[in-house]
Amino acid sequence: MMRLEKVNLAMKTGFSGLLFWLCCLALPCSAAPALKIYAMEARPVSLSEAGVPTGLVVELAREVQRRIGSHDEIEILPWARANLLAAAEPNVLLLSIIPTPERDRFLRYVGPVFQLHLSCYALRSRVAELRARDPSLRSLRGGARRGSIFIKLARDAGYNVVDEINNSDLAVRMLAAGRYDVLFDGDEIVTGAMQRTGLDREQLENMLTLGVKNVYFAFSKGTPDSVLLEWEAALRGMRRDGAFQRIHRQWLPNYALPPEAAPAK
Repeated sequence: MMRLEKVNLAMKTGFSGLLFWLCCLALPCSAAPALKIYAMEARPVSLSEAGVPTGLVVELAREVQRRIGSHDEIEILPWARANLLAAAEPNVLLLSIIPTPERDRFLRYVGPVFQLHLSCYALRSRVAELRARDPSLRSLRGGARRGSIFIKLARDAGYNVVDEINNSDLAVRMLAAGRYDVLFDGDEIVTGAMQRTGLDREQLENMLTLGVKNVYFAFSKGTPDSVLLEWEAALRGMRRDGAFQRIHRQWLPNYALPPEAAPAK
């Protein structure tokens, strides 16, 4: 009888141990960290409609999330604040960033997701006056969106950016009101800003183009490599099956894909 009880106890113990290990194997080894995902108000790249984020980079990110099974929330924040959060914390994703040496210290990139044409704008009614005052445009009073790449590129090229504005909509209104002479911004963004502020795009003239830059998803330092690899693989799959091109055409129909974002072979 004693021997039978011992056998039964051993069987129960062995079964419990096996059940424990089977449960352990069924669980993921380590769950991916939740990402804090931020975009800015910059139609059509990213925007909020009735409190719901949308736009080119938001929809690209959502398609990636669908493919990898992620449901992290996407928020629209002022860009200066989003940049500060990305510099201070791991597991932050900024949905549209142009790399610079300063940003490389705290960001890693996946993409590109689109190209941005960096330009200098003036009211068409003032173009002759401004060119007569300074053909190089470098002494003219300039404005640009606070925290944006436009400020650095314009200043590095010798332009006089003295006004930093919170968003492109306000920047366009201030240009129209004569608060400064020229505005440095992205061609893809200015058209939407003009529409939202009730101004005619024909009122602006592109005085010069500073360059064309690739824009990326940017992950803060400390975000696991596995997360970046997962997002990169999903984007590659989207380029291969045409989902990337479809979303790009929906939001930027008049602009070419970045060469690196051509359909994967």
